[in-house]
Amino acid sequence: MRSTTVRRSVRRLAGVLLAAGLAPLAGLAAAAPDTLPPRPLFWEQPLADPSVVHDGTRWFAAGTGWRGATSSSVRASAGWVPGAPLLDARPAWARNGDVWAPELVRADDGSWLAYYSVPVSGLPRTDDRCIGVATSPDLATAFTPLHSQPLACPSGAAPVPASDDLERAGGLPRRGVIDPSSYVAPDGRRFLLYRTQGTPSSIRMVRLTRSGLRAAGPSREILRDPGVLENPEMVDARGTHHLLMSRGDFGRCGYRTVWRASASVRKGWERAAEHVLLDHEGSGICGPGGADSSDDAAGRLFVHGWVCDDVNGPCETTYSSHDDPLLRGRRVLYLARLRWTRDGPVVARFTQGPAWTPPPG
Repeated sequence: MRSTTVRRSVRRLAGVLLAAGLAPLAGLAAAAPDTLPPRPLFWEQPLADPSVVHDGTRWFAAGTGWRGATSSSVRASAGWVPGAPLLDARPAWARNGDVWAPELVRADDGSWLAYYSVPVSGLPRTDDRCIGVATSPDLATAFTPLHSQPLACPSGAAPVPASDDLERAGGLPRRGVIDPSSYVAPDGRRFLLYRTQGTPSSIRMVRLTRSGLRAAGPSREILRDPGVLENPEMVDARGTHHLLMSRGDFGRCGYRTVWRASASVRKGWERAAEHVLLDHEGSGICGPGGADSSDDAAGRLFVHGWVCDDVNGPCETTYSSHDDPLLRGRRVLYLARLRWTRDGPVVARFTQGPAWTPPPG
């Protein structure tokens, strides 16, 4: 869908809702219709499933790609430049294949950790994966994987047992694990959240050692859902734990960001009501997912969405309708401001990135 068409749709929707006395956009604070859909921070470089951090000098983003895609900028709102692959090598226990959904977090000693998923042997499908961890002294240096073992993996799926060696749980398919997400509790304890592949979706949580390199005990399931629920991101706000997740088919515009809240880190998630934070209808972004919330005072929220040249959406009807992936479209980075209310998170506004510029020649 072209951006002009989306703007007309949003204007019509806002008019209908305002006439009915309702808030103009579900999950999104009131915004001028002409600002939607927002422009991404960049158009050309794919960067899906983002993890974005600040090292005190610059912003650094990592996402899905060959050994992990990266981009950096002095300002969060502009000037992003593609970088080298995130990992300096594929881990010794993995098969060849793209790195999915890396997660960046600073270690206690000031160095950096990267969690990621890569394909392994011993599982039913070629894209079934295990989760690994890599280290780097700083964000300017490629991360080196821990080659000795995966951090999380189903039993028997890799050449060596994982630190978190999962036994197959009843009702879940024998698949891999993906979408690692770091959570550091207020008392300094480190955890990792992730999703088991296939459906029903299972979100798991494991306590990590202080170094963040190994599991400190077995993981446990905190949420199971019959559909596709992935990309868990835990955020503490206003005295409550919030779990941001992506729901649906990642390749379609209906992919969306949802959230649940619980007073406990490990309990209450299945009973918690689910709310939509960002969807296509409210934002104009095709498939806003992979949400990553920064821990700075500005309340930045990074999400990905599908674009084509000058189009806030795929080039074709669906992401898979063309043999050439580059002609299907690409998922790129958007930036919003997140406001926390008594009722939960609300997207206050989007940062407008640059207009699309045709490449030279």
